[in-house]
Amino acid sequence: MTTANEGLVQRVSRVANLWRAVVSRPVHPVGCTCMGHFLIPAMDPTDMEADILDYMRGRYAEEGVAPLVALLDAREREREATEIRALAFRAWLLRLPSAGVEPAALDRFVADLTATLESFTPTDPSAGSGGLICT
Repeated sequence: MTTANEGLVQRVSRVANLWRAVVSRPVHPVGCTCMGHFLIPAMDPTDMEADILDYMRGRYAEEGVAPLVALLDAREREREATEIRALAFRAWLLRLPSAGVEPAALDRFVADLTATLESFTPTDPSAGSGGLICT
């Protein structure tokens, strides 16, 4: 395994772990006034995956990044053909380094997905939830 591929494997592993953390958080903290002081459970991982990947696919199509459009089209067909759970998306992510996608395109996808998922994580641990928190 090359050093570049080892780095990609580590980055993909990190994004898979970010995914697990993001989908396990509630959308709003306990007692959020916008939700009548109720705890709203974590987002549905299947819907969240579809929303994020659909957005990214449209962006890549607009920019002409064909390898990523093809990758995300294949994932969409997979999602539509079967019942997908959050761990299935993690497994798909972890298989990306061996998926045969052009390295530069895959690097871009991993960077974009990492940035997206990091935007959902708390910047201040004492503040509660991350980017989806209602303020």
